[in-house]
Formats: sequence, C-alpha cells, structure tokens
Amino acid sequence: MSELLAVPVLDGTLVTLRPHRVEDVDAVLERCVDPDSRRFTTIPLDYTRQMAEEYVAGQLEPVAHQVSWAIEVRGSYAGTVDLRVLPIDAGGGSLGFVTHPAYRGRGVMSDAVRLVVAHAFDTLGWQLVQWRAHAGNWGSAKTVWRNGFPVPTFVPDFLVERGRMVDGWISTLHTGQRREPVAAWEQVYAALAAASAS
Repeated sequence: MSELLAVPVLDGTLVTLRPHRVEDVDAVLERCVDPDSRRFTTIPLDYTRQMAEEYVAGQLEPVAHQVSWAIEVRGSYAGTVDLRVLPIDAGGGSLGFVTHPAYRGRGVMSDAVRLVVAHAFDTLGWQLVQWRAHAGNWGSAKTVWRNGFPVPTFVPDFLVERGRMVDGWISTLHTGQRREPVAAWEQVYAALAAASAS
C-alpha cells in the first residue's frame, strides 16, 4: 500500500499553505460558482453548498495519491493547490490549482506554486511535475511560467470537459531545472497564441 501523503504547513512570502478546514466551506463555494473557475475546470455547473462541504470533508484525511493544501492569505482562504501522483511509476506527478476570485492577479498562486514545487522535488523526491490546463487559461499559464515551467505545448482535443474534448496546454518541469522564467512573458504569450490559433 502506498504511503499516505502528509499535508505539511508551508510558509511563503505571501501565503501559508495548510490543510483544509471546515471553516473553508463558504469560500470554497464562492470559488466554485465563480464563472472563470467553471470555465477552466470541471467543477459542476450546479455546484451547491453540500458539494463544498463534501469536498472539504474529503480533504481532511491524508490519502496515498494526492496532497492538497488550502492557500491562506492573512487568515482567509484564497484557493487550493494540489499534487497528484501520476498513475504510472514515473517518479513524479501533476500540479493543479484554483484561486478564489478575490485573490487573482496578486501573485498569490505564484507563491503557492513555488512552495508546492519545492516540496515535490525536495521533500517527496519527485523527478518531474506536470501541469495541464485548458488552452486559453492565461492566468494559469502565467503562474507556472513564473516558476520556471517551459513554454507549454498546445495539444488539440487534449482534455475532457463535461462530456466533450477541449484543447489544452501541457508543460513539465524537471528536478534540477531553474525555477524561474525561461523567457519573457511576451514571448511565451506569442508562442502559445500562435500555436493555439493554428
């Protein structure tokens, strides 16, 4: 049986990453009914408070395949970031995150991702961290760009969303790579926009 993944408290410049709490339910609900959260994730369109309660309850016990943190800013819930072990013995896993709308555009998620990537490589011993997103999710792309992920690859019909396939982006950061931007954001944006339009 795989070892359960602990959820350690991690302190960054702007954020504290901690286990989820029952008190996060209201803010989780706000995050999940936000139009952009729905647009770029598989969150159900009919998301309810009961779903938020069940989600938070499911985060309270450690599991073997995922570690999920609540992002806290000055005592308030600001989003969730998680690491999920790849389903094959690939020596790594995937990175996922979603920001509460009140905290977007403030560098909060970039700080959280920096902490999580460091934990994946330096504590869990992963060799790679993979990020995937819907094509067009520029906020997510900019977050991983700030943390050294290579220019994403555009893949048509890459992700499943509510019974249909949608275009996506993918990028993988390996241990030992520099965790800072590999190119100017304008170059990354232009390359992604051109690939997505072709």
